[in-house]
Amino acid sequence: MFIKTKAIALLTVLLALPAAMPAWAKNYQIDVNGIVCEFCAFGIGKKLRKLPFIDPANFEDGVKVDIENQRVFVSVKAGEAVDQEALFDAIKSGGYDPINMQEMDEVASPAEVTQ
Repeated sequence: MFIKTKAIALLTVLLALPAAMPAWAKNYQIDVNGIVCEFCAFGIGKKLRKLPFIDPANFEDGVKVDIENQRVFVSVKAGEAVDQEALFDAIKSGGYDPINMQEMDEVASPAEVTQ
């Protein structure tokens, strides 16, 4: 009986853990100057997908390029820290100019920053 009670208590705690933990997977929007064609988008996506913290489960293998608005969306793996410098360096290495980066909310729109 004692073991059964402990097992139930442990199971209850383990099942409640994921609900209590924050979601670590994050999406980011990067404004980039110079994206004008599909070839540009392909090159940026290829470079960013090589970064180890990009989550291929979201967007198009972790990266989505919006040519019309000159934006890049990236998804970072759960539990991984985003490396803005690595993201910007990958974009710059293709000859493009990253301007700023902001975290996205769950519906892939810029999260509002409150001060």
